[in-house]
Amino acid sequence: MPDFSNRLLARFAGQRFSYRWYSDIQLARQGIVLEQNKEPALSGGIQRICSRTLDHVPIDDLQEGDDIVTIARKAGIIDENTGRPLYLLLDRAKNSGCRIIIADALDDEPYISSQLAPALEMTDQLVRGIELAKEAVGAESARIEIYKELGDSPVTIGENLGGVPVDRVGAGYPADNSLIQKHREEKASVFGACALIHLARAVDEKIAQTTVFVTVAGDGVTTSANLEVSIDKTAGELLRQFGLSDETSRVVIGGSMRGVTITDLDSTRVTAQTRGILAMREVFKDYNYTCIGCGKCDDVCPVGLSPYYLYKFVQAGRYSMLEDFDIDLCIGCGTCSYVCPAKLKIASEITRGKMELVQYMNAKKEKEQNEEVRA
Repeated sequence: MPDFSNRLLARFAGQRFSYRWYSDIQLARQGIVLEQNKEPALSGGIQRICSRTLDHVPIDDLQEGDDIVTIARKAGIIDENTGRPLYLLLDRAKNSGCRIIIADALDDEPYISSQLAPALEMTDQLVRGIELAKEAVGAESARIEIYKELGDSPVTIGENLGGVPVDRVGAGYPADNSLIQKHREEKASVFGACALIHLARAVDEKIAQTTVFVTVAGDGVTTSANLEVSIDKTAGELLRQFGLSDETSRVVIGGSMRGVTITDLDSTRVTAQTRGILAMREVFKDYNYTCIGCGKCDDVCPVGLSPYYLYKFVQAGRYSMLEDFDIDLCIGCGTCSYVCPAKLKIASEITRGKMELVQYMNAKKEKEQNEEVRA
């Protein structure tokens, strides 16, 4: 483990010190290499499963002369990466002097290919969406970012898609975190590939976003597939269409690394941020092992945090230390839990700690305000 003595002495001497492992950040940003398991979904084409009432729904209150940003707002387009309305992201990009539009089709999590598959199969719509985004923000150029490591997939990707350059990114997860500084220096703005496809549809076909692209995969289903589904579909409905096994022990919605386990399949509906629904037959046991202090979680953190200490402080309820150790910078990638030899739920504990820290700070602020009133 890194030596903390000097850092702790600095804190107790009244100095504000960040406890991130700056010397290790470049090593950490290389990420961890994961088996991709993207087949047969990636090469199998996209299947469309839509309710009649949510298929090609016209945009309400569309006016002649509406600009691209306004159309994105009225179409209700949500960026699948951030969960934010696309029109807000376009507005921010325009106001920040964006020079480059980046279409994110990374899909660096195992099993998931719900951005890459649409980018490859609906290239014309993606390129059209990119051009519209460039026009909306005044950008000079664009590129598509795709994960370099596709495992055993037979899919081949050229140097460009529809004339737009392709940048094959890294071989470590999480790939997107290593690009933040590069994007900032380039004055680049990143948009989800699926959101850009929906933008093209909104402008050209005058239809609102009522569908999302989702990967259904895992050894708990008969076959894996990429789908375009309407937002009223439930996880259970989709899984059963692809042969949900009675031996499935766990269903994860979102992604294999950042997703969450769900138990009520028939009440959990897909959202604009649902990238995947994974059914697993493996029995996940809570072994309740004790942390052995190996420091592997610290070694792989792409942000340079110390999951080891954050985990300890969350369990001890030491909220002031959580703030000092920059818990708010955690991106929730899950690499710390993945490499933990004791199989501890480090990532979920840190997520819990972030929520509890907010509650603690709010309660502290309220207490201080009450004391001021009494004084």
